[in-house]
Parts: sequence; structure tokens; C-alpha cells
Amino acid sequence: MQRIDTKKLVLASILAGLSGVFEIIPGPPFDIPFPLYDRVSWDLTGMPMILSLLFTGPIGAIYTCLIGCSFIFLRGNIYGGIFKIIAELATILAFAAIRKGFIPKSISAITSRILVMTVANYYLLPTFYGMPVSVVVGILPALAVMNGTQVLINIIPAQIIYSRVGD
Repeated sequence: MQRIDTKKLVLASILAGLSGVFEIIPGPPFDIPFPLYDRVSWDLTGMPMILSLLFTGPIGAIYTCLIGCSFIFLRGNIYGGIFKIIAELATILAFAAIRKGFIPKSISAITSRILVMTVANYYLLPTFYGMPVSVVVGILPALAVMNGTQVLINIIPAQIIYSRVGD
């Protein structure tokens, strides 16, 4: 099992707190309603998670994700928290799975998040919210666009920061 040293754990914790702050603060620029389906929004909560991945590795990023997403649960949004954890873990794990190259890593993360969240939305939206499957199928393309663009919102700023600060 991979271990994480103290400095990396502290950094992952700080980034988890930042992710939580981004989750709590309402409205732009931290929370922007998605125009194709206004029940979801773009946010910055995933960017500290990708930073954690780049600086601390997969274990630190998973830790950052779980702590950062816990703020959603603390606000009482259990279903939203479940969706967020699934989406962010799909992004983090796919980005981490590819060893080299920003573009291949990004394509992997986008593809993973879209596929995982399409399946999750198909099964969980009817279960959690009682939405008819026909309605869910109708909104899946919009949700796929949102999830794909959300990955870019997470990855691009994180990569820019990482390339400037470095390890």
C-alpha cells in the first residue's frame, strides 16, 4: 500500500479545505449554473483535487476528494455529495492512470467522467429523485457536455499552477 508523507498529507488537507470553501461559497465565480440544464453547475471544487493529485499523488488526491466533498454532505445534500464523489473520483483516477502526457491524461479523465457519470445518472437519478428513465435519457447528452467541460475547468488551471510552482 502506498503511504503519504507528512508534508504531502498537510498539502492534501489544505487543498481539501480549499475545495470545501469552493463548495460552500455560492454563485459566480465559484458556482456557475450550466445553461443546458440548470439543476447542475460548473464549480471550482475539483481543481484543488487535481492539484493534490499533481503534487501528492493518487492517495493524496483521493483524500482531498473525500474531505472536499464531505462539505456537500454537511450541507444536507446527500445525493449531490454521492454524485460529486463519483464524478471527481472518476476524473482523478483516470488522470492518474495514464503515466505521461497532459493531453492523453486529460482525454482519459474526460472520457472516464463522461462514461461513469452517464451510467451513474442513468441509474441514480431515477432512484434518488424519482425521475422517469425517459426524462433521464433526454438529459444525458447535456449532462455529458457539463461533465466533459467540468473536467477541463478542473484540470487546466491545476496544470498551469503546477507547471509554475512545480515539485
